[in-house]
Order: sequence, then C-alpha cells, then structure tokens
Amino acid sequence: MQNPSTDDRHSAYYDAVSRADADLDEALSHVRAEEDAGRINPVEAAAERCELLERHLELCQQARLDHLGGTR
Repeated sequence: MQNPSTDDRHSAYYDAVSRADADLDEALSHVRAEEDAGRINPVEAAAERCELLERHLELCQQARLDHLGGTR
C-alpha cells in the first residue's frame, strides 16, 4: 500500500509542473507570433525565449522543492 501523503505530494508536483509547461507553451507562442509579425527581430526573440526557459526551469525546481522536498 502506498503512502497517500506521498501520492498527494507527487500529484501536486505534477500539477504545478504541468501548469508551468502550459504557461511556457503560451509564452513561447506569443514570442513566435511577435517575431512572425515583425514586431521583434530574431535576436530579440531568442533572448526572450532564453529568459522564458530559464524562468521555467526555476519554477520547476521550486515546485520540486515545495512538493517533494530536498535542497537546491
């Protein structure tokens, strides 16, 4: 039998990362649209993507700490 609190923590972690993934997808789509429309150039788009990906990794790491424990 599994420990329910462990399952709850893992479910909460999965939900947090899933939300972060969806937010990242939306933000990356926005950057693509801005670049396609010519409102930002490829270098600016790449810089924005890098910032979004770095923030996404930070959010995932924080979710791991919040829901599964551990250290940075």
